[in-house]
Amino acid sequence: MKSSVRPTSEEIDRALIDVAAFVFARHGFAQGPVQAIADGAGYSKAAVLKRFGSKERIQDAVVARAEEHAARVAAAGEGLPVGLERDAALLGALVELIEEWPGTGALIVGAFWLTREPEIMQRLSGAQRMLMEAFDPDVWTDEERHVRVVSAIGAVTVTMMANREARWTERTDVVIAAGLGALGHRSNGDAGTGD
Repeated sequence: MKSSVRPTSEEIDRALIDVAAFVFARHGFAQGPVQAIADGAGYSKAAVLKRFGSKERIQDAVVARAEEHAARVAAAGEGLPVGLERDAALLGALVELIEEWPGTGALIVGAFWLTREPEIMQRLSGAQRMLMEAFDPDVWTDEERHVRVVSAIGAVTVTMMANREARWTERTDVVIAAGLGALGHRSNGDAGTGD
């Protein structure tokens, strides 16, 4: 028997914002159709626009959520010195974020390559900067570290996105270990550890 429990307003907003993040990651802010957001969330276009008012307000909600999520990931590394422990904590928080909010993960990583639409890069620059600097405040001046941080974020996000249906909840240690490898930490056979 199907449950007759109706979603709360917060649950509806959450679903719409995450689907919108996916749509914007794929198509860009300018080209991302509201109809695709509605279809992905199981609502009519009119219902989505009634809820948010305009496509621009949907974009604002998505950007605000991306910034909140970047801050959440960054908080996992607070107080830890730059290095393995901090990197593992941040990657673990990123994995948890993507499990819960896959659209945001797609959008944050998508903004790294959606250069055809500078508005996306500009609007998400705060979230990206916060995420990058959480790994290392000097990430912008150390070219190798910069490349490694982008690689680790990309590796973890793409792996989690590619395996959404497989539910990696029991093997996130392998995903984190792959991200740590991108950051230059060698595995000693135990996922999530290295030097």
